[in-house]
Amino acid sequence: MSNSISLLFFRTAAVLLIVGMIFGIYMSASGNHAAAAAHAHLNLIGFVVMCVYGIFFALNPGRSTGRLPKILWALNTIAAVVMFPSLVLLLNGHPSFEPLVAAASFLALLGAILFAVLLFQPTATA
Repeated sequence: MSNSISLLFFRTAAVLLIVGMIFGIYMSASGNHAAAAAHAHLNLIGFVVMCVYGIFFALNPGRSTGRLPKILWALNTIAAVVMFPSLVLLLNGHPSFEPLVAAASFLALLGAILFAVLLFQPTATA
């Protein structure tokens, strides 16, 4: 049986990893490392956390069904996609992007809380 949510987490992680690596190469080539924290956040939230969630669902297929795993994917994806460019702009002198960074941070936190709920909820017995 295929675990499509796990694969979705891994595919998203791969795309965000590539974006993060390209941005890291850009920073190195330009010599402008002002947004290094944005690069780190994208790699952490977009790649590492996505992979951890994907591994969890791959190892626990009984918990990979229903709406909650999809909501977790959406929360984490939106958090990474909004946080990265907003944080780049904030770190490069555009303070008006701080509310977007804060909102994305809260989305990532909500995702972590949802992951804990999924992790600690009782499993159905056969």
